[in-house]
Amino acid sequence: MQHKLVWKPWHTPGVESLRLDRDSNGINASSHLIQSLKGHSIAATYVLNCDPRWRFRRLWLKVDDHGPKSLTLLRDIRGRWFLDGQLRPDLGDCQHVMFSSSPFTHTPALQRCALETGQSEQLQVAHIDLLSLRVEARSQRYLCLRQSANQATYRCEAEGKPSHELTVDRDALLMKASEQFIRLSAHNLSLNTWV
Repeated sequence: MQHKLVWKPWHTPGVESLRLDRDSNGINASSHLIQSLKGHSIAATYVLNCDPRWRFRRLWLKVDDHGPKSLTLLRDIRGRWFLDGQLRPDLGDCQHVMFSSSPFTHTPALQRCALETGQSEQLQVAHIDLLSLRVEARSQRYLCLRQSANQATYRCEAEGKPSHELTVDRDALLMKASEQFIRLSAHNLSLNTWV
């Protein structure tokens, strides 16, 4: 199944356009985003790969902020993390990647947690600062506040940040994050076959 999603920041100019492909081999997201961060206008492209159970495997990220810079982050099947080919033992407890400038990076974590109303889970994530491309381990907690057939609401508490609410659809794809992002569109893409 393929999805095409578009989000915009709540208060600042910008947009993220993401294509999500899911099949028996895994989950692949490719995205382009433009945002204003701390007075900097940035353009970023990333490709994020997870296995079929939403476990993080690989991220390629390129950011243009007064010149292009990029990184590759990999987690092998033993749980070892590599940043541009160099082992990062400090990320060993991390399960996912997160960058606050992309609403999609919550989806793999929420899919893996599979929380019911009232349940919570604390995770370690590899947080990426898009301006410096610094990668560091951070703690993040999700609490499921309420669920219905078509959506769920979570409280997200990220280390060093104020908590906020996330409303997601039944595929854990963000619809809105309070004071951060709102989804503009979502489409399921299908291949036309002529018989």
